[in-house]
Formats: sequence, C-alpha cells, structure tokens
Amino acid sequence: MLVVLLCLFILQGCGAPPPPLKVGSNVWPGYESLYLARSKGFLDDRQIALIEKSNATQVLRDFKAGLLDAAAVTMDEALTLLANGQDIKIVAIMDYSYGADALMVKPEIARLEDLKGKTILVEKTAVGAILLQSALDTVDLNAHQVIVQSLPVNQHLSAWLADDVSAIVTFEPVKTLLALKGGHVLFDSSKIPRRIMDVLVVRSDITEQRPDQIKELLKAHFKALAFMAEERTESALILSQRLNIQPDTVWESFSGLHIPNLKENQRLLSSSEELQIQVAQLKRLMLNRNLLSRDVNTNMSLFSADFLPKGL
Repeated sequence: MLVVLLCLFILQGCGAPPPPLKVGSNVWPGYESLYLARSKGFLDDRQIALIEKSNATQVLRDFKAGLLDAAAVTMDEALTLLANGQDIKIVAIMDYSYGADALMVKPEIARLEDLKGKTILVEKTAVGAILLQSALDTVDLNAHQVIVQSLPVNQHLSAWLADDVSAIVTFEPVKTLLALKGGHVLFDSSKIPRRIMDVLVVRSDITEQRPDQIKELLKAHFKALAFMAEERTESALILSQRLNIQPDTVWESFSGLHIPNLKENQRLLSSSEELQIQVAQLKRLMLNRNLLSRDVNTNMSLFSADFLPKGL
C-alpha cells in the first residue's frame, strides 16, 4: 500500500508542464527588450514564445481569436480589447511615445495647411487616428479636407514612393527609414505627451493559471533594459537586425521614447492617480471621436503590479 501511495504521489507531481506563454507584438523599439532578452538567453524558450506579427492589426486579431496569451499593444488598443469583451490585465507599462510616432511628409510639403486635399496614409488603429486628428486640429483642418487611406505599417515604406502620397502617419523604425528617403516630420507624439503609451496585456485567466511565466517574462524584460543601458554597442548590433536599420541609428529610433524602469512601473501599476488620469483622458478622447464602441472600466483593477520582479 505504501508503495502504491508513493507512486501516485510521484505521478501527481510529474504532470505535463504548461505550454509556453504566447506573447505577440509587432516591430516597435519599445517592445525590442523582449527580443533582446531572447537573443541573450534571458528568456527560457520552454516558458515564453515570442510571436512577431507584421502590424498591430494582426496582433489584435490573433489576441481576440485566442491565439495569444499576452500582447504588447498601445493603451488605446488595450481599451479596444476591453470594449470588445476581452478580459485582460495590464501587467507592465512598456513605454511612452515622445516623438517616435509621427506625421511624415514629402519634401514639398512645408506646413500642415499644405495637406489640404492631399493623400495621407495611416494604419487603421486608434493611435494613427489620434495622432492625425491632433495634427489636423492644430490648423483647423478636418478629416474631410484631406484624403485619408488605410495602410498597415509594414507597407508604409514601399508606399512612400507613390506620387499621389503626400504624407504618412507612422512610427519607428519606419520613421527613421522614411527620413532617409527625404521625409520630414510636421507633427509627432511629443506634441501630445503621455497620450500614446504601450502596455503589456495578459488574459485574466492566464494571470491566475500561469503567474510564474508572466513573472519570468517581466524579469527578462527589465534585465534586457539594464543590458541595453550598460552594453550599448552590443545591444545596437542585436537590435539593428530586427529593426532593419543601421546600428549607428538604433539609439536615434529610441530617442522619441520614454521607457519606464522597474521602479516607475511599480509606482504606476500599484496605485497611481497619474496613470488613471492619463487613461481616463485617453478613453474620453476615444469615445468623443467614436474610436471606442462603448465605455469601459479603467479603474486600478485593470492594472496589476503583482507580476513585477521585486528586484533584479
């Protein structure tokens, strides 16, 4: 009997390990810490599977379809997921855009007023709509006075060569690549500070079932940020390959970002009135511009600091 009980105990302790946590993202400097962590071996591939998509639309589609457990998205995209009935927790603030999102124009366009009647390309996301509308508002133009066409970010570079395209609402690293082809910035996210932020969302059931994997992911993220600060040359070489830009321009693509460290994340996600105000303002803007299908709850229960590392 003792032998039988011992065998049962051993079998119970030898259950199949959980599958890797599937984390989706598109290419964006604020998410690159995750991929650098994988490159440097800070992430255990048996625990975390990073899944790169060509654009944010694909990330949201796969998250809503249940193909992803977690995703790096903009805050407005997180609110859109909530409005679509997704039960999520925000477990990290990845970055704030302070110029990395921009309205890029052809050399012959000197002023925002010159965009009247011109074609502007923008990805079909709330961030693109918010940035474009904020730019037009500064010169009293409205969306009916320009020709707005939707195009995913992975096609922005090739579309830039079209004669009928005068401007593109885009973001890094495409912003840097368009600048090399003569594009210049007429408006960027530094003009609307703290309105565009990126977050890491996780399905609420996953936060309950697989907390250790989320902790593993976030520990690797902050370890990679520390490595990026200390080993800038090696980091630039690694990051340049995924961002598809030259190593000597990597840190320029990060210059329009503020990436909160562990201490700032702990403060923001614990009980920050500052964060709640920012998110509430974004929600009101989205509701007023019909970018959100319904009101959603954005109190502190949406956020969790429970998975942040205590230290590195």
